[in-house]
Amino acid sequence: VAACGLAGLLALILFAGLVTDQRTQEIYVRLEQLNTQHRDVDARLRRLRSDVHSSGLYVRDYLLDTERARDPEYLRQLAAFRSNSMATMEDLTAVLPTAQGKTQAASLRTSLEAYWSAFEPLFYWTSAEKISRGAAFLRAEVIPRRETAMALAREIESLNNATLDSQSLELTRQYDTYRADLRSLLWQTIALGVLV
Repeated sequence: VAACGLAGLLALILFAGLVTDQRTQEIYVRLEQLNTQHRDVDARLRRLRSDVHSSGLYVRDYLLDTERARDPEYLRQLAAFRSNSMATMEDLTAVLPTAQGKTQAASLRTSLEAYWSAFEPLFYWTSAEKISRGAAFLRAEVIPRRETAMALAREIESLNNATLDSQSLELTRQYDTYRADLRSLLWQTIALGVLV
């Protein structure tokens, strides 16, 4: 009887250790996935903001530069920013965890396409047109479109943070349940040990 009791106690301890290891691993993996997903979205949003802000500076510099010789360089750099931002947009859409995030990403994509297409007429302007129409163009076209895109990026960032918070609460709930189960298993093991 004592041998059976001790064997049962050892089996219960082994079971408790295995359950503890498995549940701890599950929580750790989920927490790591959550953090990775949040960092991925955040990194893409930062890259997107950087491309948009840098492109605004290049457009401003282009409008201030009255020499046409550097126009191909400006055009090439803006095309690179556009290509990078649209690729980043693809990556961002792929890593967003919610349907609401994907909907907001579609709005951001539309806003970015409008932002980039606003620049196309600039490269056909003469130096005199750049001087006379440049400031008004920046105020009327570039800045409002950039602000719209940045506002949408902030909304996606807020959604990403809210998703992280809600998933963190769910993980906290799972951890609390795990701790309660572990305590119950501990008391069962102690009771069996006392009974033996």
